[in-house]
Amino acid sequence: MTHPRTRSRAVVPTLLTALALALSGCAGGFDSAEGSDAATSGGSDAQEAQRLRVALNGEPSTLNPIYDISVPSLSVFRSVFSGLTAIDAEGAVEPSLATSWDVDETAQTWVFTLDPDALFHDGTPVTAADVAFTFQQGMTDPEAATGSYVSRIEAVEATGEHEVTFRLKAPYAPFDRQVTLVPVISQAAYEADPEGFAVAPVGSGPYEVESWSRGDTLMVTRFADYFGEPAAAAEVEFRFVLDETTRANSLQAGDLDVAQIGASSVATLQGSGDLEVLEQESNRVLYLGFNTTAGPLGDPEVRRAIDMAVDREAISETLYQGYAAPSGQLVAPTTFGYSEAIEPTAYDPEAASELLAQSDYDGTPVVLSYPAMELPQITQLAQAVGGYLEEIGLTVQFDQQETANFRTAWLGKEFPGIYIWQFAPSIMDADLPLSLLVGPGTTRYFEDETVDALMAEQIGLTDPDERAAVLGELLGLVHDEVYYSSLFTDVYTYGVSAGSPWTPRADGLFSID
Repeated sequence: MTHPRTRSRAVVPTLLTALALALSGCAGGFDSAEGSDAATSGGSDAQEAQRLRVALNGEPSTLNPIYDISVPSLSVFRSVFSGLTAIDAEGAVEPSLATSWDVDETAQTWVFTLDPDALFHDGTPVTAADVAFTFQQGMTDPEAATGSYVSRIEAVEATGEHEVTFRLKAPYAPFDRQVTLVPVISQAAYEADPEGFAVAPVGSGPYEVESWSRGDTLMVTRFADYFGEPAAAAEVEFRFVLDETTRANSLQAGDLDVAQIGASSVATLQGSGDLEVLEQESNRVLYLGFNTTAGPLGDPEVRRAIDMAVDREAISETLYQGYAAPSGQLVAPTTFGYSEAIEPTAYDPEAASELLAQSDYDGTPVVLSYPAMELPQITQLAQAVGGYLEEIGLTVQFDQQETANFRTAWLGKEFPGIYIWQFAPSIMDADLPLSLLVGPGTTRYFEDETVDALMAEQIGLTDPDERAAVLGELLGLVHDEVYYSSLFTDVYTYGVSAGSPWTPRADGLFSID
């Protein structure tokens, strides 16, 4: 694919030292679970011997999928668990545990029929009772991370051994996509040992957990009785490598088979004989969020000044070397609901300075929070954004946080000022980021009755064109009021060793199947 390019422009000085990455070492090949001879013998025997070494940008806090919804965790959960449905590489809904499903004309009653051959890793069958139990955990436990995913469910019950029925509180057109976010767990295994389940879970996915060394690796092995197509590799070793430079170096040294890499590593890895660089247009948007409840950020003109102060094109071209495109909305072009009518905010430092000068801003420092890892070249990005804001007269206090703490602060609405974060909706539908970022009772810091009304309207529309029009209006309103300042959508770039049975996806997950 052709990645987006923007014209070159000077960037604030804090970025200039971030643009070179020197890598050294030699490239390695695809690893084997049974020795190097098996790995090079060719044919199906070689595939049986494969161990795929995959770098994740973070580590799960738990292997209980009810309590962790981070992107690194979802990659693991896609391998270990199964959902009722799944999203394929093109973004379409496909069967998983459910072979079929029906919805009534109100879009409020959904009935899913399960595959009778689906088994958990302990050999017990997957039943409708397990499905109902899984969803009920998110509905009843206030600590459940999946609570936001199931908040629209009024009731769920097993209406047969292999039939589960959901009654929703209101019409919800993309519910068949939403259920992909809830991995189904074994009720019996969970209730027998909830604490043990968090480190040695029982799922029904193509791989089962063999071992977890916290802070280092998670090993999963092919589940022989998986109800779907056999897993591509005999073993997958997930390694937790948070640093981009370390991932690139490990690829060159032959210590990894698959890893997401930064734009500055692309040219170096393209010259490595046993490695190839794969590109994938992403569904991810990087954005600035604002605590609008107090201080200068409660003034929309101050937020508008901040929005205008950031030179998106310069950062896209210089820091991300063209592997990003300026954005003006909270969803990417690959996601349903994206509006072509919303343009990225133009860089206008003079107008931004004037807006700030006309406001009541008194020079009080504004905190700029950002995670230590998980976003591409995040430290350099934070320095660039902060530098632009200081150029228009804002006093910036940088606040780097450990990623786990940052995520907790995001969910708990604990940021005092501005924060840099991302959203990449795995269901490839605009409702997911909007539900968590602008819907009532979520992570937003503002109140807006018009936003609430549009959210309620779009979710009940079963006609795709009508729904897309309302989503476009909603995204435009968020842009105009500067409740968020969208920065970029990016192109995911990966280093992959020769022969690896893996291809990238727009949702950015490492789905190994």
